[in-house]
Amino acid sequence: MVSGVEEDNLDALYEATDGAATADFGSPWFNKVDFAWKGNTFGEAILDAITHVEEVAGLRVVRIEPDQFVWAAEIAERVGRSRQSVDQLIKGQRGGGDFPPPVAGSARNPLWRWSEVQAWFAKHEHRALDDDRAFVVGAINGTLEARRYLRERPDPILSNKLVGLLVS
Repeated sequence: MVSGVEEDNLDALYEATDGAATADFGSPWFNKVDFAWKGNTFGEAILDAITHVEEVAGLRVVRIEPDQFVWAAEIAERVGRSRQSVDQLIKGQRGGGDFPPPVAGSARNPLWRWSEVQAWFAKHEHRALDDDRAFVVGAINGTLEARRYLRERPDPILSNKLVGLLVS
């Protein structure tokens, strides 16, 4: 999620990333840049993408969207099952009846927290957990939020203490 969007910086971002970044600015509530970026690690790829968004395009990264909330169809896609199979797990018709409950959305469009769904599949189907991804996104978002707060309310003492806390 980004701020500071102008047509010129979108062109610069596209050129600087050889087309790896696409922008979605159709919503009145948010501006989003999607990346197909590689790095030695997931965290390195995100931090490198942030650098390109901010330094090359002049945008400000506000938050990383970790796609933490998922619909049933996305659960099916991520775990390689049919939508009908996932619906049966959700309704308790298969899998022991203890599938995680939805955490958001509506009755017609419920959303599940991916970390809970992933943990359920790890427990019941012995799938590997990707805890690193959630940790990295959480750490980066916490840092971006602290940066935003300190830019809005500059406080040199608090800034120094936060930097100290990050490196301790």
